Amino acid sequence: MKRRRTAALLSLTALIGTALTTVPAQADEVEQVRNGTFDTTTEPWWTSSNVTAGLSGGRLCADVPGGTANRWDAAVGQNDLTLVKGESYRFSFYADGTPADHTVRAIVGLSAAPYDTWFEVSPQLSVSGNSYSYTFTSPVDTTQAQVGFQLGGSAEPWRFCMDDVSLLGGVAPEPYEPDTGPRVRVNQVAYLPAGPKNATLVTDATQRLPWQLKNAEGAVVARGWTVPRGTDASSGQNVHSVDFGAYRTRGKGFTLVADGQTSRPFDIGTGAYDRLATDAAKFYYTQRSGLAIRDDLRPGYGRPAGHVGVAPNQGDTDVPCQPGVCDYRLDVSGGWYDAGDHGKYVVNGGISVWELLSTYERARHARTGEVERFRDGTLAIPESGNKVPDLLDEVRWELDFLLKM
Repeated sequence: MKRRRTAALLSLTALIGTALTTVPAQADEVEQVRNGTFDTTTEPWWTSSNVTAGLSGGRLCADVPGGTANRWDAAVGQNDLTLVKGESYRFSFYADGTPADHTVRAIVGLSAAPYDTWFEVSPQLSVSGNSYSYTFTSPVDTTQAQVGFQLGGSAEPWRFCMDDVSLLGGVAPEPYEPDTGPRVRVNQVAYLPAGPKNATLVTDATQRLPWQLKNAEGAVVARGWTVPRGTDASSGQNVHSVDFGAYRTRGKGFTLVADGQTSRPFDIGTGAYDRLATDAAKFYYTQRSGLAIRDDLRPGYGRPAGHVGVAPNQGDTDVPCQPGVCDYRLDVSGGWYDAGDHGKYVVNGGISVWELLSTYERARHARTGEVERFRDGTLAIPESGNKVPDLLDEVRWELDFLLKM
Protein backbone atom coordinates (compact mmCIF):
# COMPACT_ATOMS: atom_id res chain seq x y z
CA MET A 1 0.00 0.00 0.00
CA LYS A 2 1.25 3.48 -0.75
CA ARG A 3 0.05 4.77 2.63
CA ARG A 4 0.80 3.56 6.11
CA ARG A 5 -2.28 3.74 8.24
CA THR A 6 -3.07 2.34 11.66
CA ALA A 7 -6.17 0.52 10.59
CA ALA A 8 -8.38 -2.38 11.51
CA LEU A 9 -7.87 -5.26 9.09
CA LEU A 10 -11.01 -7.28 8.90
CA SER A 11 -10.90 -10.80 7.54
CA LEU A 12 -13.86 -12.79 6.31
CA THR A 13 -13.64 -16.07 4.40
CA ALA A 14 -16.43 -17.11 2.07
CA LEU A 15 -16.01 -20.77 1.14
CA ILE A 16 -18.31 -21.72 -1.72
CA GLY A 17 -18.35 -25.38 -2.65
CA THR A 18 -14.75 -26.10 -1.60
CA ALA A 19 -13.52 -28.94 0.56
CA LEU A 20 -11.79 -28.13 3.80
CA THR A 21 -9.69 -31.28 3.84
CA THR A 22 -7.52 -30.52 0.80
CA VAL A 23 -6.22 -27.29 -0.70
CA PRO A 24 -5.81 -27.37 -4.51
CA ALA A 25 -2.81 -25.82 -6.20
CA GLN A 26 -3.32 -22.10 -6.67
CA ALA A 27 -2.96 -20.07 -9.85
CA ASP A 28 -0.57 -17.13 -10.01
CA GLU A 29 -1.87 -14.07 -8.20
CA VAL A 30 -3.36 -11.70 -10.79
CA GLU A 31 -4.76 -8.23 -10.11
CA GLN A 32 -8.18 -7.73 -11.73
CA VAL A 33 -8.84 -4.11 -10.72
CA ARG A 34 -7.37 -1.42 -12.99
CA ASN A 35 -6.09 1.77 -11.32
CA GLY A 36 -7.00 0.90 -7.77
CA THR A 37 -4.45 3.40 -6.36
CA PHE A 38 -5.72 6.59 -8.09
CA ASP A 39 -2.26 8.10 -8.57
CA THR A 40 -3.15 10.39 -11.51
CA THR A 41 -6.73 9.66 -12.62
CA THR A 42 -10.01 8.03 -11.64
CA GLU A 43 -10.37 6.17 -14.95
CA PRO A 44 -11.83 3.59 -15.59
CA TRP A 45 -14.00 3.97 -12.48
CA TRP A 46 -17.59 5.12 -13.02
CA THR A 47 -20.15 6.79 -10.77
CA SER A 48 -23.92 6.96 -10.84
CA SER A 49 -25.28 10.18 -12.33
CA ASN A 50 -26.04 11.74 -8.93
CA VAL A 51 -22.51 11.25 -7.55
CA THR A 52 -19.61 13.67 -8.21
CA ALA A 53 -16.17 12.08 -7.84
CA GLY A 54 -12.58 13.16 -8.33
CA LEU A 55 -9.03 12.83 -7.05
CA SER A 56 -8.24 14.13 -3.57
CA GLY A 57 -4.86 13.45 -1.99
CA GLY A 58 -4.26 10.39 -4.14
CA ARG A 59 -7.68 8.91 -3.38
CA LEU A 60 -10.99 8.77 -5.21
CA CYS A 61 -13.47 10.86 -3.22
CA ALA A 62 -17.17 10.98 -4.01
CA ASP A 63 -19.77 13.49 -2.85
CA VAL A 64 -22.93 11.49 -2.16
CA PRO A 65 -26.32 13.23 -2.16
CA GLY A 66 -28.78 12.82 0.67
CA GLY A 67 -32.38 11.75 0.35
CA THR A 68 -31.83 8.47 -1.50
CA ALA A 69 -33.85 5.44 -0.43
CA ASN A 70 -31.64 2.49 -1.37
CA ARG A 71 -27.94 1.65 -1.21
CA TRP A 72 -27.75 1.24 -4.99
CA ASP A 73 -29.24 4.70 -5.64
CA ALA A 74 -25.72 6.16 -5.42
CA ALA A 75 -22.63 4.17 -6.40
CA VAL A 76 -19.02 4.03 -7.59
CA GLY A 77 -17.64 1.03 -9.44
CA GLN A 78 -15.57 -0.63 -12.12
CA ASN A 79 -16.89 -3.06 -14.73
CA ASP A 80 -15.57 -5.73 -17.10
CA LEU A 81 -13.50 -7.67 -14.61
CA THR A 82 -12.75 -11.37 -15.08
CA LEU A 83 -13.59 -14.08 -12.56
CA VAL A 84 -12.76 -17.79 -12.83
CA LYS A 85 -15.14 -20.29 -11.26
CA GLY A 86 -13.63 -22.01 -8.23
CA GLU A 87 -10.72 -19.57 -7.93
CA SER A 88 -10.16 -17.72 -4.68
CA TYR A 89 -9.93 -13.90 -4.63
CA ARG A 90 -8.87 -11.32 -2.08
CA PHE A 91 -11.05 -8.20 -2.19
CA SER A 92 -9.41 -5.34 -0.29
CA PHE A 93 -9.71 -1.56 -0.06
CA TYR A 94 -9.19 1.48 2.15
CA ALA A 95 -12.23 3.67 2.83
CA ASP A 96 -13.37 6.55 5.02
CA GLY A 97 -16.58 8.54 5.36
CA THR A 98 -17.38 12.08 6.50
CA PRO A 99 -19.32 12.54 8.70
CA ALA A 100 -18.64 9.30 10.58
CA ASP A 101 -20.75 6.16 10.91
CA HIS A 102 -21.92 5.90 7.32
CA THR A 103 -22.11 2.39 5.90
CA VAL A 104 -20.91 1.35 2.46
CA ARG A 105 -22.07 -1.80 0.70
CA ALA A 106 -19.03 -3.19 -1.13
CA ILE A 107 -19.85 -5.89 -3.67
CA VAL A 108 -18.38 -8.14 -6.31
CA GLY A 109 -21.09 -9.05 -8.78
CA LEU A 110 -22.40 -9.03 -12.33
CA SER A 111 -22.28 -5.68 -14.13
CA ALA A 112 -25.27 -6.52 -16.37
CA ALA A 113 -28.82 -7.74 -15.73
CA PRO A 114 -29.77 -9.58 -13.56
CA TYR A 115 -26.94 -7.96 -11.52
CA ASP A 116 -26.17 -11.02 -9.42
CA THR A 117 -24.05 -10.42 -6.31
CA TRP A 118 -21.40 -13.04 -5.53
CA PHE A 119 -19.78 -11.37 -2.54
CA GLU A 120 -20.79 -8.42 -0.38
CA VAL A 121 -19.90 -6.75 2.89
CA SER A 122 -21.18 -3.61 4.61
CA PRO A 123 -18.56 -2.04 6.92
CA GLN A 124 -19.34 1.06 8.93
CA LEU A 125 -16.84 3.78 8.02
CA SER A 126 -14.93 6.16 10.24
CA VAL A 127 -13.58 9.62 9.47
CA SER A 128 -9.99 8.47 10.05
CA GLY A 129 -10.42 5.53 7.67
CA ASN A 130 -9.74 1.81 7.83
CA SER A 131 -8.35 -0.89 5.55
CA TYR A 132 -10.53 -3.91 4.84
CA SER A 133 -9.65 -7.30 3.38
CA TYR A 134 -11.82 -10.30 2.56
CA THR A 135 -11.41 -13.55 0.64
CA PHE A 136 -14.09 -15.43 -1.29
CA THR A 137 -14.34 -18.08 -3.99
CA SER A 138 -15.97 -17.21 -7.30
CA PRO A 139 -19.03 -19.32 -8.13
CA VAL A 140 -18.93 -18.38 -11.86
CA ASP A 141 -16.79 -17.85 -14.95
CA THR A 142 -17.39 -14.34 -16.32
CA THR A 143 -15.75 -11.40 -18.04
CA GLN A 144 -18.53 -9.07 -16.87
CA ALA A 145 -17.74 -8.90 -13.17
CA GLN A 146 -18.02 -5.64 -11.28
CA VAL A 147 -16.52 -4.17 -8.14
CA GLY A 148 -19.03 -1.72 -6.71
CA PHE A 149 -19.39 0.55 -3.70
CA GLN A 150 -23.07 1.34 -3.04
CA LEU A 151 -23.43 4.57 -1.07
CA GLY A 152 -27.13 5.50 -1.05
CA GLY A 153 -29.76 5.33 1.65
CA SER A 154 -28.65 8.35 3.68
CA ALA A 155 -30.98 11.20 4.51
CA GLU A 156 -28.08 13.68 4.56
CA PRO A 157 -25.25 14.21 2.01
CA TRP A 158 -21.84 12.81 2.88
CA ARG A 159 -18.36 12.27 1.42
CA PHE A 160 -16.88 8.86 0.63
CA CYS A 161 -13.19 8.31 -0.13
CA MET A 162 -11.43 5.10 -1.15
CA ASP A 163 -7.94 3.95 -2.11
CA ASP A 164 -5.84 0.82 -2.69
CA VAL A 165 -8.78 -1.10 -4.17
CA SER A 166 -7.72 -4.60 -5.18
CA LEU A 167 -9.32 -7.79 -6.45
CA LEU A 168 -6.44 -10.24 -6.45
CA GLY A 169 -7.02 -13.63 -8.03
CA GLY A 170 -5.10 -16.79 -7.30
CA VAL A 171 -4.77 -16.24 -3.55
CA ALA A 172 -4.89 -19.25 -1.27
CA PRO A 173 -8.25 -19.61 0.50
CA GLU A 174 -7.98 -18.93 4.20
CA PRO A 175 -8.46 -22.04 6.36
CA TYR A 176 -11.72 -22.18 8.26
CA GLU A 177 -11.03 -22.02 11.99
CA PRO A 178 -14.31 -21.74 13.88
CA ASP A 179 -14.29 -19.74 17.10
CA THR A 180 -16.26 -22.00 19.41
CA GLY A 181 -15.33 -20.01 22.51
CA PRO A 182 -14.70 -21.45 26.00
CA ARG A 183 -15.44 -25.13 26.64
CA VAL A 184 -18.13 -24.06 29.11
CA ARG A 185 -21.08 -23.39 26.78
CA VAL A 186 -23.93 -21.28 28.20
CA ASN A 187 -27.02 -19.45 26.98
CA GLN A 188 -25.50 -16.07 26.15
CA VAL A 189 -28.90 -14.43 25.62
CA ALA A 190 -30.11 -14.89 29.19
CA TYR A 191 -31.59 -17.41 31.59
CA LEU A 192 -35.05 -16.82 33.05
CA PRO A 193 -34.97 -16.48 36.87
CA ALA A 194 -37.55 -19.20 37.53
CA GLY A 195 -36.71 -21.27 34.46
CA PRO A 196 -34.27 -24.12 33.84
CA LYS A 197 -30.58 -23.20 33.69
CA ASN A 198 -28.40 -25.72 31.93
CA ALA A 199 -24.92 -25.48 30.46
CA THR A 200 -22.60 -27.86 28.65
CA LEU A 201 -18.95 -28.54 29.47
CA VAL A 202 -16.76 -30.00 26.72
CA THR A 203 -14.08 -32.07 28.46
CA ASP A 204 -12.07 -35.29 28.23
CA ALA A 205 -12.91 -36.09 31.87
CA THR A 206 -15.13 -39.10 32.45
CA GLN A 207 -15.77 -38.45 36.16
CA ARG A 208 -17.87 -35.62 37.59
CA LEU A 209 -16.19 -32.23 38.05
CA PRO A 210 -16.89 -29.29 40.38
CA TRP A 211 -18.43 -26.10 38.98
CA GLN A 212 -18.88 -22.59 40.34
CA LEU A 213 -21.32 -19.83 39.40
CA LYS A 214 -19.80 -16.37 39.86
CA ASN A 215 -21.48 -12.98 39.79
CA ALA A 216 -20.17 -9.91 37.95
CA GLU A 217 -17.85 -9.09 40.88
CA GLY A 218 -16.31 -12.58 40.77
CA ALA A 219 -17.91 -13.82 43.99
CA VAL A 220 -19.05 -17.46 44.03
CA VAL A 221 -22.85 -17.51 44.42
CA ALA A 222 -23.52 -21.21 43.70
CA ARG A 223 -21.56 -24.41 43.25
CA GLY A 224 -22.13 -28.05 42.42
CA TRP A 225 -20.98 -31.04 40.36
CA THR A 226 -21.22 -31.72 36.64
CA VAL A 227 -23.01 -34.81 35.28
CA PRO A 228 -20.98 -36.81 32.71
CA ARG A 229 -23.04 -37.48 29.58
CA GLY A 230 -20.54 -39.29 27.34
CA THR A 231 -20.08 -38.52 23.66
CA ASP A 232 -22.54 -36.08 22.10
CA ALA A 233 -23.81 -37.65 18.88
CA SER A 234 -24.02 -34.34 17.03
CA SER A 235 -20.59 -32.89 17.81
CA GLY A 236 -18.62 -36.05 18.55
CA GLN A 237 -17.33 -34.42 21.76
CA ASN A 238 -17.29 -35.80 25.28
CA VAL A 239 -19.55 -33.57 27.38
CA HIS A 240 -20.85 -32.99 30.88
CA SER A 241 -24.02 -31.10 31.76
CA VAL A 242 -24.29 -28.42 34.42
CA ASP A 243 -27.62 -27.69 36.12
CA PHE A 244 -27.73 -24.47 38.15
CA GLY A 245 -31.51 -23.96 37.95
CA ALA A 246 -31.82 -23.65 41.71
CA TYR A 247 -30.16 -20.22 41.56
CA ARG A 248 -32.87 -17.64 40.83
CA THR A 249 -31.33 -14.28 41.67
CA ARG A 250 -31.45 -11.76 38.83
CA GLY A 251 -28.30 -10.07 37.66
CA LYS A 252 -25.90 -9.35 34.81
CA GLY A 253 -22.43 -10.60 34.00
CA PHE A 254 -22.58 -14.06 35.57
CA THR A 255 -19.93 -16.61 34.56
CA LEU A 256 -19.78 -20.36 35.01
CA VAL A 257 -16.41 -21.94 35.86
CA ALA A 258 -15.59 -25.64 35.42
CA ASP A 259 -12.55 -27.74 34.48
CA GLY A 260 -10.30 -24.66 34.42
CA GLN A 261 -12.55 -22.88 31.91
CA THR A 262 -14.70 -19.76 32.36
CA SER A 263 -17.82 -19.25 30.25
CA ARG A 264 -18.68 -16.07 28.43
CA PRO A 265 -20.76 -13.66 30.56
CA PHE A 266 -24.52 -14.10 30.70
CA ASP A 267 -27.50 -12.59 32.49
CA ILE A 268 -30.27 -14.00 34.62
CA GLY A 269 -33.45 -12.01 34.04
CA THR A 270 -36.35 -11.40 31.68
CA GLY A 271 -35.24 -8.24 29.90
CA ALA A 272 -33.42 -10.02 27.09
CA TYR A 273 -36.68 -11.57 25.90
CA ASP A 274 -38.91 -8.51 26.18
CA ARG A 275 -38.53 -7.65 22.48
CA LEU A 276 -38.51 -11.21 21.12
CA ALA A 277 -42.09 -11.16 19.81
CA THR A 278 -41.66 -7.72 18.22
CA ASP A 279 -38.33 -8.58 16.62
CA ALA A 280 -39.74 -11.84 15.24
CA ALA A 281 -42.74 -10.01 13.74
CA LYS A 282 -40.38 -7.55 12.01
CA PHE A 283 -39.07 -10.41 9.87
CA TYR A 284 -42.25 -10.63 7.81
CA TYR A 285 -41.58 -7.27 6.14
CA THR A 286 -38.32 -8.60 4.66
CA GLN A 287 -40.31 -11.49 3.10
CA ARG A 288 -42.75 -9.28 1.18
CA SER A 289 -43.11 -9.97 -2.52
CA GLY A 290 -43.94 -7.23 -4.99
CA LEU A 291 -42.47 -4.47 -2.82
CA ALA A 292 -39.01 -2.90 -2.58
CA ILE A 293 -37.62 -3.48 0.90
CA ARG A 294 -36.24 -0.25 2.33
CA ASP A 295 -32.73 -0.45 3.67
CA ASP A 296 -33.41 2.33 6.16
CA LEU A 297 -36.09 0.13 7.76
CA ARG A 298 -34.05 -3.09 7.62
CA PRO A 299 -30.36 -2.13 7.30
CA GLY A 300 -28.48 -4.63 5.18
CA TYR A 301 -31.67 -6.26 3.85
CA GLY A 302 -32.79 -3.64 1.34
CA ARG A 303 -33.59 -4.94 -2.16
CA PRO A 304 -35.70 -4.13 -5.22
CA ALA A 305 -39.26 -5.38 -5.52
CA GLY A 306 -39.47 -9.01 -6.61
CA HIS A 307 -41.85 -10.63 -9.09
CA VAL A 308 -43.31 -7.44 -10.54
CA GLY A 309 -42.73 -8.23 -14.21
CA VAL A 310 -39.17 -6.94 -14.40
CA ALA A 311 -36.56 -9.06 -16.18
CA PRO A 312 -35.49 -11.77 -15.70
CA ASN A 313 -38.80 -12.93 -14.19
CA GLN A 314 -42.28 -12.50 -15.64
CA GLY A 315 -43.81 -11.34 -12.39
CA ASP A 316 -46.99 -12.38 -10.63
CA THR A 317 -49.37 -9.81 -12.09
CA ASP A 318 -50.75 -11.98 -14.93
CA VAL A 319 -50.43 -15.67 -14.02
CA PRO A 320 -52.26 -18.33 -16.07
CA CYS A 321 -53.96 -21.40 -14.66
CA GLN A 322 -52.50 -24.85 -15.14
CA PRO A 323 -53.12 -25.82 -18.80
CA GLY A 324 -56.06 -28.16 -19.18
CA VAL A 325 -57.42 -27.31 -15.74
CA CYS A 326 -58.71 -23.76 -16.22
CA ASP A 327 -58.33 -20.96 -18.74
CA TYR A 328 -58.31 -17.70 -16.73
CA ARG A 329 -55.43 -15.50 -15.52
CA LEU A 330 -54.99 -13.73 -12.16
CA ASP A 331 -53.02 -10.93 -10.61
CA VAL A 332 -51.50 -12.74 -7.61
CA SER A 333 -48.80 -10.22 -6.77
CA GLY A 334 -47.91 -9.40 -3.18
CA GLY A 335 -47.92 -11.70 -0.20
CA TRP A 336 -44.95 -13.18 1.65
CA TYR A 337 -42.23 -15.37 0.22
CA ASP A 338 -42.28 -18.69 2.02
CA ALA A 339 -38.55 -19.43 2.05
CA GLY A 340 -35.33 -19.15 0.08
CA ASP A 341 -37.00 -20.53 -3.04
CA HIS A 342 -39.31 -17.47 -3.15
CA GLY A 343 -42.42 -19.60 -3.47
CA LYS A 344 -45.77 -18.30 -2.18
CA TYR A 345 -48.26 -20.79 -0.77
CA VAL A 346 -51.84 -20.40 0.45
CA VAL A 347 -51.50 -23.09 3.13
CA ASN A 348 -48.27 -21.79 4.65
CA GLY A 349 -49.40 -18.18 4.34
CA GLY A 350 -52.74 -18.98 5.91
CA ILE A 351 -51.05 -20.62 8.90
CA SER A 352 -48.85 -17.57 9.39
CA VAL A 353 -51.81 -15.20 9.13
CA TRP A 354 -53.67 -17.21 11.77
CA GLU A 355 -50.63 -17.22 14.08
CA LEU A 356 -50.16 -13.45 13.83
CA LEU A 357 -53.86 -12.68 14.30
CA SER A 358 -53.93 -15.04 17.28
CA THR A 359 -50.88 -13.26 18.70
CA TYR A 360 -52.62 -9.90 18.30
CA GLU A 361 -55.83 -11.20 19.88
CA ARG A 362 -53.89 -12.63 22.82
CA ALA A 363 -52.05 -9.32 23.32
CA ARG A 364 -55.43 -7.56 23.57
CA HIS A 365 -57.41 -10.01 25.70
CA ALA A 366 -55.18 -12.44 27.60
CA ARG A 367 -54.51 -11.76 31.27
CA THR A 368 -50.77 -11.53 30.58
CA GLY A 369 -51.16 -9.81 27.21
CA GLU A 370 -49.62 -6.46 26.35
CA VAL A 371 -51.91 -4.54 24.03
CA GLU A 372 -49.24 -1.92 23.30
CA ARG A 373 -46.68 -4.44 22.03
CA PHE A 374 -47.89 -4.26 18.41
CA ARG A 375 -49.32 -0.75 18.31
CA ASP A 376 -48.81 1.56 15.35
CA GLY A 377 -45.10 2.30 14.89
CA THR A 378 -43.67 -0.72 16.74
CA LEU A 379 -42.55 -2.81 13.72
CA ALA A 380 -40.88 -0.11 11.58
CA ILE A 381 -42.74 -0.93 8.35
CA PRO A 382 -43.86 1.41 5.53
CA GLU A 383 -47.37 1.60 7.00
CA SER A 384 -46.13 2.77 10.42
CA GLY A 385 -47.86 6.01 11.32
CA ASN A 386 -51.23 5.21 9.67
CA LYS A 387 -52.99 4.81 13.06
CA VAL A 388 -53.47 1.06 12.48
CA PRO A 389 -51.59 -1.45 14.67
CA ASP A 390 -48.48 -2.51 12.74
CA LEU A 391 -49.13 -6.23 13.19
CA LEU A 392 -52.50 -5.87 11.45
CA ASP A 393 -50.86 -3.89 8.62
CA GLU A 394 -48.36 -6.72 8.14
CA VAL A 395 -51.08 -9.37 8.17
CA ARG A 396 -53.04 -7.35 5.59
CA TRP A 397 -50.15 -7.70 3.11
CA GLU A 398 -50.61 -11.48 3.09
CA LEU A 399 -54.41 -11.37 3.36
CA ASP A 400 -54.65 -9.28 0.17
CA PHE A 401 -52.62 -11.98 -1.61
CA LEU A 402 -54.83 -14.73 -0.22
CA LEU A 403 -57.93 -12.92 -1.47
CA LYS A 404 -56.37 -12.62 -4.95
CA MET A 405 -55.79 -16.38 -4.96
